[in-house]
Amino acid sequence: MKRTIKTLVLDRAGTLNRLTSIFVRRQYNIVTLSATPTETEGITNITFIVDVSDESSIETIIKQLEKQVNVISALDITETNLFNRELILIKLGHPSNYQEFESVIEPYKEQLTILKDVEEHIYLQAFGTHQTIENLLDDLDIYPVTQVSRTGSAGLL
Repeated sequence: MKRTIKTLVLDRAGTLNRLTSIFVRRQYNIVTLSATPTETEGITNITFIVDVSDESSIETIIKQLEKQVNVISALDITETNLFNRELILIKLGHPSNYQEFESVIEPYKEQLTILKDVEEHIYLQAFGTHQTIENLLDDLDIYPVTQVSRTGSAGLL
């Protein structure tokens, strides 16, 4: 099961390494990770989406994160976050049937922008929840996706 963990940490060298090693030691996969400075100088917000086996595992991870020297707080916000978004950039081979392509991207029209449309490629930008981005990639699977760049998840309480 995927869980979203939000941490506030002091911005010090080695902090991210210590936090990720907690997941590695327990063999939990970090699906996405994003880090950004907060409005308070010297404090960084790190959001992890991790794949864990059960509820007790996430409780153990939170306790281990909170014990780390530069960690101010660690919370599982999976059930409580109001907004959670990712950004993706996609480079596709130009579809032979453009009308079909337009119908494929129609459900995402509010979250998707065509950045550039040239003879050989189409460059797309999209944002949405993790599941929305996964669905978009699944729908675009019928086209030759030549490059993808994707951010980690950003969440607000």
